Amino acid sequence: MTDRSYKDDRRLAAPCGLYCGACIIRAAVKKEDAHLIGFIADGLARYFGHPVGVEEVDCEGCLSDIRAAPCRECDIRDCATAKGIDWCFQCPDFPCQLITDFNNDGFAHHSEVLDNIRRQQEIGIDAWLEEQEQRWHCPQCGHPREWYTSQCSSCGTDLEDHF
Repeated sequence: MTDRSYKDDRRLAAPCGLYCGACIIRAAVKKEDAHLIGFIADGLARYFGHPVGVEEVDCEGCLSDIRAAPCRECDIRDCATAKGIDWCFQCPDFPCQLITDFNNDGFAHHSEVLDNIRRQQEIGIDAWLEEQEQRWHCPQCGHPREWYTSQCSSCGTDLEDHF
């Protein structure tokens, strides 16, 4: 897998307003962390109630052809595709019940998608991706971090703005 710049890769901007660059699944794959990939596959298997192989954890972002098991079947992405758009902020029906329910489904990282989509409308997808790239890197050392990371794995800095 080649390393690409987050800001230049629109595939990391999911239609729903999530930033795939801060996803632990994508981070584990990018780091080639076999232990973490196995741990994630086991957790997904428990969540889905059926086996999930480590090969099903590979992901290059929501708008890529390579998506991890929990993101392969997505009503929100399917809706955007059916409407011929890439992101919910382009939809005249935003905010719809589908995206509102997703925002309120109890997963902490989903709880900001409505705000993210509104920000995308305001500044555009490229500027939003730049903001997300800055947000999801350690302010001290610049190391990438994930949604639920409270401490930088590189320099040990306590991180704010996480779930």
